[in-house]
Amino acid sequence: GTPEDMPMNWIRILIAAAVMLALPGAVTAAPQGKVVIAQGVDPTTLDPMNHQETPAANVCRNIFDTLLERDQDLKMQPALAREMPKLVAPTVWEFKLRPGIKFQNGEPVDAEAVKFSLERLVDPKNKMKGAPPFAPLSHVEIVDALTVRVHTKAPWPILDTLQPSIVPPKYYRDKDTAAVSRAPVGSGPYRFVRWVKDDRIELEANEQYWRGAPRVKTLIFRPIPDDAVRVAALQNGEVDVAVNIPPHMASIIANHSKLFLTTAPSVRTIQLMYYTHQYDPQHKLVGPYPGPTADKRVRLAMNY
Repeated sequence: GTPEDMPMNWIRILIAAAVMLALPGAVTAAPQGKVVIAQGVDPTTLDPMNHQETPAANVCRNIFDTLLERDQDLKMQPALAREMPKLVAPTVWEFKLRPGIKFQNGEPVDAEAVKFSLERLVDPKNKMKGAPPFAPLSHVEIVDALTVRVHTKAPWPILDTLQPSIVPPKYYRDKDTAAVSRAPVGSGPYRFVRWVKDDRIELEANEQYWRGAPRVKTLIFRPIPDDAVRVAALQNGEVDVAVNIPPHMASIIANHSKLFLTTAPSVRTIQLMYYTHQYDPQHKLVGPYPGPTADKRVRLAMNY
């Protein structure tokens, strides 16, 4: 078969390059089997909005849902929201939620959950590492049980491209960030089971998932820092999916009789930044940096 024949129904992983084995199993059957995913490193946290790191995002993507999400063509689509948001004023976006969705602990996914999640994210007291992209957000107004209005400090046309995770307010409200980072609860296709630091993170299918139960029962995320060891684990069947395949190893996998190499477009941007000026520990400008990048010709040569 081809990867198209065997959709990884609700195993969601954001990767630049991935490899997967053919997965048996009927589409409508109860969740069964296990998929082991090798990442480069263990996440530092499973608090979905308190990081800016891909390994945590890959795990959290399976535990949590967002109001909107990107489809395979990178177009924004409704997820927990039942339709795309409406701009009802220059600084006010209105979101309507799907009815009847519950978090894995039974709390409702409602307007209160959206207000709590977004305001928790931008509250300066919380010092959330995922907060900077949401700086224009002011507050969230509850219109009714399934409708919120997100108020921004200034017009913010890209609000509908951001995807903050929605968390259950009662569970998250009184716990410190360290506690929730180790025991996450969301509304996504998988629920958290256990985390053995630097060894494995285990998730189990959420059979009450609002889009239907996942096909695969158990998801294991394993950190394997060495690229060659990660590829070898894939080749010998220790893992089913490996992320961040180095380009020079891609052809080995593409030519392997039992493996698939898949690539996907991304919205991630990666930039090379030149050090041209020196700053003191308080970020005050000291003066130009005397090294090679001070020369404009060197910077142009690197760009070319």
